[in-house]
Amino acid sequence: MDNFVYSNPVKYIFGKGQISALSAEIIPYGKRVLFIYGRNHIKSTGLYDTIVGQFQQAGIDCIELGGVQPNPRLSLVREGIDICRNHTIDFILGVGGGSTVDTAKAVSMGAKVDYDIWSAYEDFHNITHGNQGEFTHIPNEAVPMGSVMTKPGTGSGFDYTSVLSNHSTREKLMVINKVMYSKFSIIDPEFGYSLPWKEQAFGIADIMTHVMEQYFTPTKDTDILDQYKEANLRAAITSGRLLQQEQKNYAAQSELFYIASWACSDQSMTGTMGGWDSHMIEHELSGLTDINHGHGMSIVFYGWMNYMLPHLPGKFARFAEKVWGIEKNARSDLEVGREGIEKTAEFWRSLGISLSLSEAGIGDDIIGQAAKRAVRFGPLSVIKPLREEEVREILNSLK
Repeated sequence: MDNFVYSNPVKYIFGKGQISALSAEIIPYGKRVLFIYGRNHIKSTGLYDTIVGQFQQAGIDCIELGGVQPNPRLSLVREGIDICRNHTIDFILGVGGGSTVDTAKAVSMGAKVDYDIWSAYEDFHNITHGNQGEFTHIPNEAVPMGSVMTKPGTGSGFDYTSVLSNHSTREKLMVINKVMYSKFSIIDPEFGYSLPWKEQAFGIADIMTHVMEQYFTPTKDTDILDQYKEANLRAAITSGRLLQQEQKNYAAQSELFYIASWACSDQSMTGTMGGWDSHMIEHELSGLTDINHGHGMSIVFYGWMNYMLPHLPGKFARFAEKVWGIEKNARSDLEVGREGIEKTAEFWRSLGISLSLSEAGIGDDIIGQAAKRAVRFGPLSVIKPLREEEVREILNSLK
């Protein structure tokens, strides 16, 4: 197990009716709030009216910034930053899925810096890959923010990562910075009842890939960590099957929201760190094509698993046994691991998720661009270095 330091300051407010705590959680920070949300979902469910009503009762002055889209846009973040600077915003509230909360995080940092926030995303990747140069765009403060999560998937309300898409350059980059931690995250599993099934299915795949990015690593002596992640994966699979039959299953929604929150948190990454190479590859695909992130991850991760199997056969065999209940029966780790990979693909397909680039509308012309851009800051992976040629091989296997 690797050395680690763990701390998570987010106040986690979970369960039915917990939205009632919203105003009381915000007021200690001030009464001028930037309210960031998506397009139609929270208005169609009545959540928007509930929040605005609370603000009116509490005397909270709210400025709205709606229109967040999947693969959140840098352009909208810049609008939010301008609002914060021009209206002396005390607090930022993001209500929605991961894209909305990632947007709120970016605005919270951008409002406190004297440079374009995109520079922080570029510098983060350069620093992470150990590149030479003056990479000084590292935000060290942020406008306080909180989140209300309406979709289980990224768990963005509980971590300190933000991912943005720059549509002018067709890039998608991330920043990991603890100044972005939410002051609180409110989660009511009933908010998942109204999601379109496609969004729910992509969220389930997204949750699983977050757990598996940290599970498939070469770090030794991680049995307790592995057991925790295996339990999360089994619960996600069981809950996904239940929701496919009954989307208003409160227990299943609760499990998925809970797993989503922990999957990307430091708690899940203690003692071992995955390379997150599949995410870096998918970010290029969704940056170039705007494919849904959860959908893109399920495709890329399927190809990534098949490529990495020979380089980490024991871990894939354990995954097959502990997550899918596959018996080894004197077979090799490679054979058992391959069956576990196919069981995973079979499950995702059963949720209605296509696992080929062509079925997702991504043509061969995108593969070369994505492969080149995925490694522009440096090689990927902690298992086996992935350069442009290897990334291209993975993507070509997914046609």
